[in-house]
Amino acid sequence: MLRKIQNAAFVRGLHFFVFSLCFVANSESEAQTIELSRSFSIGTAAAFQQALTSDITTVSLNVSGGYLSEGMAIGRLIRSRNLRVIIPQGAVCYSACAEAFLGGRRKEIGGVLAFHIPRVEAARSKRQAFSLGLTGGTATAIYRYEMGYGFGLTQDINQWTTESTMLAFRTVEALDAYRNANKTNVLPTLIRYQP
Repeated sequence: MLRKIQNAAFVRGLHFFVFSLCFVANSESEAQTIELSRSFSIGTAAAFQQALTSDITTVSLNVSGGYLSEGMAIGRLIRSRNLRVIIPQGAVCYSACAEAFLGGRRKEIGGVLAFHIPRVEAARSKRQAFSLGLTGGTATAIYRYEMGYGFGLTQDINQWTTESTMLAFRTVEALDAYRNANKTNVLPTLIRYQP
């Protein structure tokens, strides 16, 4: 049974972000799911951390992207709490969301998970993009390795994607081919992306 309890909206500075709290339970004592939607902006990870309660076991993702630094921070929170992550049927988890997804100990993909090289159009320079948390370079590669994925994932993202082409996964098995491996023997699935 899906029961929507609350919509949480936060305003911090000039940044506005929304995520919804949905609980899946037959009774109040059963495990619950928190759903993240829309995109990650500055402060999303802090709001997510505040919203996490001890009975939440699953994070449902339907996020079009956002700030890379927020995605990695959410991924680390998910990992530290040993949470399950899911991308429901028909949902997408792109860009910064894909980084957050890597934090899950148990994963399910019903929709589309996709990575791309960082875009920097919102910044005047690559240095500013890095300081704003829009791009990560080596930090991203290290984060992915910390989450259990070999440098082959970063290498294929850098090799195959552009600002409008993404490396897509529709199954956990395809993603897990990169687990602690430097390279897979499978040609990547690429999709078009229009931000």
